[in-house]
Amino acid sequence: MCSNYLDELYDNTFESVYEALVELVRKDPRRALQQIRGILKSLYVRQGNDWSGRGVVGDTGIDASIAAHESVLADLASRRTSRDEKESP
Repeated sequence: MCSNYLDELYDNTFESVYEALVELVRKDPRRALQQIRGILKSLYVRQGNDWSGRGVVGDTGIDASIAAHESVLADLASRRTSRDEKESP
């Protein structure tokens, strides 16, 4: 039961964060890249700072948010690589 809840929480968090980031990129790609990197850096710090004992629910949310940010960055890098390959003679 708990595992299903955590899986659902992870999926829902990932999806909502990913969609928000994709919209951010659509509106202003250059600014979005800088924001995504900054937020991701702070999420990694937060992930490592668990002195208060946020528990598995908090960890799951942070892990899903990190994964969504990393996924959007990978998508952007992939598009950039594809675009560069098309422009090469």
